[in-house]
Amino acid sequence: MPRSLLIFGNGIGLALDPEYFSLGNGLTSVWNDTDHLSEEHKKLILSAIEGTTEETPPSSEDQLDQLQVAIVATEFLCNFEVGGTSWVSPPAKELPSTFKKYIHEVALHFHRSGYQLPDEFLEPLSDYIKDTKSHVVTLNYDNLLYDGFKSTSVLGGYRGPLIDGFWAKDGFDEEHLDRHNITRHGWYMHLHGSPLFIGNHKVMGVGRDFLDPEEESHIVLTHVEHKPLIIGSSHILSSYWRRLEKAFEESDRITLFGYSGLDEHLNERIKLRKEEKELLIVEWNGAGSEDNRARYWEEKVGFSRFELVRLDNILEFTAW
Repeated sequence: MPRSLLIFGNGIGLALDPEYFSLGNGLTSVWNDTDHLSEEHKKLILSAIEGTTEETPPSSEDQLDQLQVAIVATEFLCNFEVGGTSWVSPPAKELPSTFKKYIHEVALHFHRSGYQLPDEFLEPLSDYIKDTKSHVVTLNYDNLLYDGFKSTSVLGGYRGPLIDGFWAKDGFDEEHLDRHNITRHGWYMHLHGSPLFIGNHKVMGVGRDFLDPEEESHIVLTHVEHKPLIIGSSHILSSYWRRLEKAFEESDRITLFGYSGLDEHLNERIKLRKEEKELLIVEWNGAGSEDNRARYWEEKVGFSRFELVRLDNILEFTAW
């Protein structure tokens, strides 16, 4: 069986509950219900995002673009304080930590959904990975795949077919992604992070129930144009992206599963493989007509020939 690079987007969550797993719902729900954002925090965020008010808070990834860039700039300038003199005002210094609290809570919203992937989907996928040592990439923030793979022993340190660079005692180290035999292990790479990544460790088990927003988080949630900027600021996410090229090289096929196609920084990597790899795309059939979607994907990833599978519910797919 061919080894694949399996790229999973937010479609796996949307297939379970399209309302709960929509980003707009997560942003709005956390804004209205979180205990971690004070009124002062909310005013600070609203002041940095054009067009938002108390009545119309942030509801899309695009609206976070200018805010995220401002945060990176603020953190950069704060590193150049000399003799007690700062180029950044005290209120502006609060912006990075305030935003991170908000984004961390949004990511936790998806982790606390209570949903699980159905066995009918998870078991054939797990068997395929065990047989082929295929690599897995995730682009969303929920724990559906991660917890599912733990339950089927796809993830289990070096005992499982996939490794993610985290060791129970030592936390994350890029060297933990090294493989002594590339035919025995593939990589599990959460390219856009997780709220479970705190500092250099991953929170597991009952510890998840006590997670609070932290500044040492590794989550990308911003306009696609600036995602590479944020990825570069995280040693964990940067390590995954460095391994991605090797994962492409080792794979005979690229599979896009429940992926929107909107992450151009990833699409550019895929385009480089258009002459050498097979491509399988599995998506919801409500995304548009088959002809339009075929043209859409040809433009997005550059492949002129690929297999497009469209289903009422993508979690019914088992033909890995």
